[in-house]
Amino acid sequence: MALEEEVVQFLKEVKELIRKGRWDFIPRKKNMEGLAALGLTILLAKREIMTLSVRHYDRGPLQDNDKPGELWEFIKDIDSQEAYIKLKINQRGCVCISFHPSIGLKTLPFAQNKGE
Repeated sequence: MALEEEVVQFLKEVKELIRKGRWDFIPRKKNMEGLAALGLTILLAKREIMTLSVRHYDRGPLQDNDKPGELWEFIKDIDSQEAYIKLKINQRGCVCISFHPSIGLKTLPFAQNKGE
């Protein structure tokens, strides 16, 4: 588990990269179906990512077993549905690996935090 300050720093980097246009959304079938189930488009998903805070943090950094880098997982309530969001930062910028309804266990260790 990351320290609260590490999560805050990761999210600052994510948001800055997105503001600079350095972001990518992986359009896997599960992600596209997940967006539809949540009533979102890729643009709206990006807006949701921009509103993530430390209280949405679930797990990470975790080692990516497929490619170099670390994965960070977040759970966010979107219109009464929990969305699972997995992000990483690499040479492309911020990459959204997963965005779909959450079905697994969650930890949300900073859920009670009021500070962003």
